[in-house]
Amino acid sequence: MPLYVYECPECEIELEELRPMWRADDPVECPVCHGLCLRVTSTCYVRRAPEPIYATPAHVAQVRHGLDCPCCRPRRRG
Repeated sequence: MPLYVYECPECEIELEELRPMWRADDPVECPVCHGLCLRVTSTCYVRRAPEPIYATPAHVAQVRHGLDCPCCRPRRRG
C-alpha cells in the first residue's frame, strides 16, 4: 500500500497515511482539531552512490610525482 502525505490547513501539521490508491484523495481527519486534512504532493529522495574511482598507473604516478614530472607528463604522438 502506498504512503500518502496529508496536511491540515488549520493546524499546519503533516500526517502520513497508508491507504489503497483508490482512497488516496479522500480527506483524513486531523487528530488535533478534527478538521479535514487534504492530500499534498510529497517528494521522494533517491540517494545515488558516488561512482568509484579506478586508479590507473598514470593516475597513481601523477599523485606521487605531480604533473610536471618527466615520467608522469603525457607523451605526445608525433
